[in-house]
Amino acid sequence: MAEAYKKLGQGILSGGVDTLYTVPGSTEAIVKHITLVNYSVSNRTVKLWHDGNADTNYIMPEVTIQAGGWAEFDGVICMEAADTLKADASAATSITYTIHGLEKS
Repeated sequence: MAEAYKKLGQGILSGGVDTLYTVPGSTEAIVKHITLVNYSVSNRTVKLWHDGNADTNYIMPEVTIQAGGWAEFDGVICMEAADTLKADASAATSITYTIHGLEKS
């Protein structure tokens, strides 16, 4: 089985529910770190979910990120093939994300 620690996803949130990462088929993943950066001049909120976007799927409930600030998730999220990470930001094109972790196939 091949293992690779790498950047799993990177982009800009749309202001709606976005899928940030989907585990490829026949693969497992461990998410270790997520960075969310608010590069706008206003405070923004963001939420993160694992495998759905219901309240029971929260990994980070709504948090306010100050203008020019950031929020980080530093922990472990064990994911199986087809699992997803999703996010929702309070405004479009204000929050960037970067996800780092391990894929094992």
